[in-house]
Amino acid sequence: MDVDMLIDAYVRDVTQLLPRKQRNDTALELRELLREELRSRAAACGGELDAKIALEGLRAFGTPQDVAARYYEPWIIIPAARTRSFGFAALAGALVLLALTPLSDDPSRGDQVALAILAWVGCLVAYFGLWSAVQRRTGAKAWVPRDRDAVNRAGSLALIALIGAGIVAYAAPAWLFAQFTHGHALPTRLAYDATFRATRLPVIFVLWACQAVLLAILAVRGRWNPVLRRVDLGLEAGVTLALTWFVAAGAVFQESVPNKFGLAYLSSFALLLAIDLGFKLYRGLGSVASLPGRAPTSA
Repeated sequence: MDVDMLIDAYVRDVTQLLPRKQRNDTALELRELLREELRSRAAACGGELDAKIALEGLRAFGTPQDVAARYYEPWIIIPAARTRSFGFAALAGALVLLALTPLSDDPSRGDQVALAILAWVGCLVAYFGLWSAVQRRTGAKAWVPRDRDAVNRAGSLALIALIGAGIVAYAAPAWLFAQFTHGHALPTRLAYDATFRATRLPVIFVLWACQAVLLAILAVRGRWNPVLRRVDLGLEAGVTLALTWFVAAGAVFQESVPNKFGLAYLSSFALLLAIDLGFKLYRGLGSVASLPGRAPTSA
């Protein structure tokens, strides 16, 4: 191949990676740029421009992929800055799906879990790709400062109400069922195991009550401080350990079928809490305590 053929082949490989409407203008510009670069290279070598010098110069100019990226920013499905978020979401989802699947010797069970995990990863790729495409078309939103220590008082009160409803629902399911069904009795298959009700269930109620007190303090103060964050981490760790204990200790319901689903629910919820706890610890350990030259703000 002579020099012109080498340049044309290189330009063709570059422009094939660009949008169609941009190819002609880029080809004209790039062809002239390459000829000038190669002539300068040949002059520096003290000889005539030939195919060997041209090939070396084209290789030194960069791969077609790199050169195309100089003319057009490619669409990236998962931007580099969001790779960690993607990996964390993929791993967390896979662990939750595994926790939701009871142990079984059935070989098809493993295939179903594998397909579910692949489907989850595929959904994540589609979500991140759609987000990237929207950001590319509309442009990134302007940065908005956030006060990470500010507390949503309404949200805290709503969580307190949710904890109260949860305690009532789990402590007196028969009474609650009767209220919503005009006095009907709770099915016996949903009856708690006696040991679970007497020894394990009160533990989670105590932890939830402590969390409700913490939320009430936050609703009054309106701000987090380091001590309250440590208390929050401790209580979340306590709930996680309690749920793990529930799963390891055995029966939750008297009958096997609801017990199977109950243990799967508890194990998945404990896993979600463990993931959230790990994320909070990671974010807390990696945060900047205070800016250089600035005294830390008082709690």
